[in-house]
Amino acid sequence: MTSHNGSENQTQLVYEGVRILDFTQLEQGPSGTQVLADFGAEVIKVERPDIGEIGRRNGTRVNGWSPHWAANNRNKRSLSLDVKDPQARPILDELVRRSDIVVSNFRPGVMERLGLGHEDLVQLNPRIISAYASGYGRTGPYRHRRGQDLAAQAMGGIIALTGSPEQPSAIGTYAVDYLAAMHLAQGMMLALAARDRTGQGQVVDVSLLNSSIAMHLQEGSEFLNRREAFPRSPGGIAHSGSTGLYGIYTGIDGKSFVLVADVFVDEPWSRICQALDADEAETANPLMASTESMKADPARSHAVVQALASRFTRDECVSRLEKQDLLSAPVNDYDELFDDPQVLHNNMILELEHPVAGAMRLVGMPVKLSGTPGTVRLLPPMVGEHNQSILAELGLDSAQIDALRHSGVVGAESTRQTPAW
Repeated sequence: MTSHNGSENQTQLVYEGVRILDFTQLEQGPSGTQVLADFGAEVIKVERPDIGEIGRRNGTRVNGWSPHWAANNRNKRSLSLDVKDPQARPILDELVRRSDIVVSNFRPGVMERLGLGHEDLVQLNPRIISAYASGYGRTGPYRHRRGQDLAAQAMGGIIALTGSPEQPSAIGTYAVDYLAAMHLAQGMMLALAARDRTGQGQVVDVSLLNSSIAMHLQEGSEFLNRREAFPRSPGGIAHSGSTGLYGIYTGIDGKSFVLVADVFVDEPWSRICQALDADEAETANPLMASTESMKADPARSHAVVQALASRFTRDECVSRLEKQDLLSAPVNDYDELFDDPQVLHNNMILELEHPVAGAMRLVGMPVKLSGTPGTVRLLPPMVGEHNQSILAELGLDSAQIDALRHSGVVGAESTRQTPAW
C-alpha cells in the first residue's frame, strides 16, 4: 500500500493528532472527512451494526464490495454501533471527550434527538467542533426538507444555466455533493485554526444549497448588480453569453473536443482559420468579424467553426489549434481519462490491495503538498472492522466488548469476509 505519490511510510501528516467522530453517509459528508483523513486526521466512522451506512449499497460490486462507497472512505476506522441503544451512550460520551470534531450530514434535528447536538457535546468537551452538512442549512424554512445533489442543482440555479435553450440539463456527476464536501472540509479546517487562537470550538454549517449558489458566484453577482440575464446557450456552446469560439466541437472521426478561443489570444478567428485550413471566403465571413456579431447569432457562429473542424479528426484539430496558441482539449471518456499521461504523472490513480475486493484502484488525492503529503494508511473499512481496537482504546476489556457484541450494540467484525447487502 503506497501514498498518493508512490512513496512508502510517509510520516509527516499535517492533521495528525486530530480526531474526528464521523456520522456522515453517502458523498457530501464522507468526501469532506476523507480530506482531513488523507492528511493525518484519525476518523472514526460510526455506522449501523452489520449493514453499515447506506452508501455501502451504492453502485456496482467487486466481490460484494462497492468501489462507489470505497472512493470516499479510505483512511477511516469503522465502529459499528447502535447509537440508539442506552448501552452505547457511555461509548459515545467517551469518544466525544476524546474527539476534536463531531460531523454529521443528517437532516437538522437528528443529532439533537440522539443527544448529540452541539449543546450536548460541549457539556462533555468544551473545545468540540460540531460540523453539520445538510441540504439547506440548519435553520430556515427548508431546514426539514430532504436534501440531495440534483435538488440542489435545481434550486441553486445550476440547472437553469446548463443545457440547451430547449432543454435544461444537470451536470453529469454529483458536482454539488462534492463541492459541499470540500466546503465542509474547509469549514472544519477553519474551525480548527480558530480554536488554536481562541481555545473554543464552534459550529460549522455547510449546505448543498449554499454550495450550489457559490458555484456560479460570478454570474450571480452580475445578476445581483446589473440584473444580467444568463440564458442557456445553443447546443455546443459551453456557457451562457459565449460565441462559437467557446464550445464543444466534433471531428470527422466522431470524437469531440473543446475550444477556448475568445480569451488569452488576439485575433482568435484568424488563428482558427489558419489552424483548420479555412479558405479566403470562410476567413472573411462577416458573422465572425466581431464578438458582437457572433453573440447576435451564437448558433450560426458555432456552426461555422464546426464546419471547419469536420475536416480533421479530433486529435488533429487539437494539435493544429495548439500550434496557433489556441486553447483546445479532447473530450476524454473514462478509457482515455485514466490512461492520460498527465493524469498518471499526477498520481490520480491509487493502486491498493483490499482483503475482500482484491486489487482496487481509486481516484487519487487532488491536493499535493511537498512537505506533508497525504497518504493512504487505512483501506476503506469493512463494517465494524475496528470495533475491537476502538473500544479497547476506550478502556473496555474483552469481556465487555463481547457482551456488547452479543447484545447487538456493536455489529460486524473484521473477521467477517463479505458485507451483508
